[in-house]
Amino acid sequence: MRPRLVGMSIGLPRLDVEAAALELAALGFDGMEVFVGQIGPGIVDVPLFEAHARSVAEAVRAAGLAVTTLNTAGSRDFDPLGDPARSVEALARSLRLAAAMGAERVLVWDGRADEPAGAPEGLAGCIARAVDASGLGDPPRVSVELHPFTFALAHGLLEETAAALLQVGASLCLDYCHFGVALGPSFADALTPSVLEAVDHVHWADTDCTTSELHFPPGRGVLDLDAVDARLEGRDLSVAWDLFGWAAPRLALREGLPRYRAAVERMLGAHPAQTGDRINPVPGVT
Repeated sequence: MRPRLVGMSIGLPRLDVEAAALELAALGFDGMEVFVGQIGPGIVDVPLFEAHARSVAEAVRAAGLAVTTLNTAGSRDFDPLGDPARSVEALARSLRLAAAMGAERVLVWDGRADEPAGAPEGLAGCIARAVDASGLGDPPRVSVELHPFTFALAHGLLEETAAALLQVGASLCLDYCHFGVALGPSFADALTPSVLEAVDHVHWADTDCTTSELHFPPGRGVLDLDAVDARLEGRDLSVAWDLFGWAAPRLALREGLPRYRAAVERMLGAHPAQTGDRINPVPGVT
């Protein structure tokens, strides 16, 4: 079984989840990371419920894709250092949505902090309380996507954050664009064994290492992608191709798919029968 190729609905931000799934399946992807902002009706702000999530799962699987991750990074409801109680409630709700979709993980960010003292422990504690509050016997994993402006990268707390997350069963998402902008094109040097131990999810992209949130297609930025990919070889990961912010994602996907496929096969070569995604069964969905 070849490693799973994972696209991201947020890379096609003007589409709803159903349309994004059809586009990605036609291009040859096997899985999809679902962005929470594309689940609801969009034209009005309404709460999301498990029925929304199950409907999404049905549409994504009907297109021939697996649901791998529920991406909630950037949600205004998740501010673990500013409003922990609200954040616990929001993450518990996201965990239930992800479970209803059969997703392996929920993606959040680490949050902003003017005073970073105790921030890694505060984040980890919030996640642990949310997992308990979800009421799920086998909850999806929480993966934390660091950004150039959130506390772990902004304040040089990468090692500390990785250690705190592992203590509560959570993990890190390594986004090449975010790390490149925060740490420069040689950011692979910061991927120490203790940091890599916490990484179970990757957002694969190129970057100019200057422009935050603009994920370049391979070869359009300045990263030595081979050097970064090599640091992740043989690990059990989910590797999603992130094109958030790129103005022509369909063209980029068509042109860059062979390079992305080669990166996934290189990283996951030691795990040919899996991708880091334990796709949970969803009742009534095949």
